[in-house]
Amino acid sequence: MTRGLYLALALGFAISLALTQGVSAAGTEKKISENYTADLLIPAGEYKAFIIHLAPGDRMTLTVRVGLGEEIDVYTMSKSTYEEYKAGAQLIIPYSQFSKESLKYFEYAKWFEPATEGDQVIVVDNTPYPSSGSPGSTDVSCTVNIKVEYKTPFPWALVGGAIGAVIAVAVVVLAMVMMKKKRADQDEKEAQKKRAEAAKLRPIFINLQAAPGAPGAPGMPAAPSAQAPPPSSSCKSCPHIYDPTSANCIACEYR
Repeated sequence: MTRGLYLALALGFAISLALTQGVSAAGTEKKISENYTADLLIPAGEYKAFIIHLAPGDRMTLTVRVGLGEEIDVYTMSKSTYEEYKAGAQLIIPYSQFSKESLKYFEYAKWFEPATEGDQVIVVDNTPYPSSGSPGSTDVSCTVNIKVEYKTPFPWALVGGAIGAVIAVAVVVLAMVMMKKKRADQDEKEAQKKRAEAAKLRPIFINLQAAPGAPGAPGMPAAPSAQAPPPSSSCKSCPHIYDPTSANCIACEYR
């Protein structure tokens, strides 16, 4: 008698536990990281799950259209909620704005954008669980279209490389300009040095004795004395001190 009572209590507890936990549904999973479109056949009592990893700034949208068969359920949920769903929980809490039960057509009203980074799961459900949804008693064909957009990160590496290239080119150009100027200065100094040496070595001949009949000869007016013109800006290149009566200044080539 006592043993029979224990068996009855154990059986009642097992039935109660089963009713609380539900029955695990059969299904398949697919991880996607880009746009996805497929025509699916979902047997009665099964589901199709799509796992998408998203971060803040990423977003996705979904369209489901049933072809043949009864109504189905579509849930969008976190990965933790999905684990409860797989275990057969009778009560799950998906994202209500992105989920709908007993439907033949469903489309997100707006983009789904996660608040935190992690796996998000879209479940196309043809099971009788949870009990609030469609019965899942017949095979269903449907078309699933998932569009995913990822936030484009700022191309810091590309921008840094471009800035580095511009700086390198600028440095090379500046170095070439400085080298060219230095070479030009050296050439100018060499030219000045050669002109100075040539001025020192060139003989200066001035005929101070007037020829007969020339200005300054007997009976003729005196000729003006030979003088160099006033100094000009080019005199700074001359190695001699300016003297208007100097033979060097009178015959200076810098004028």
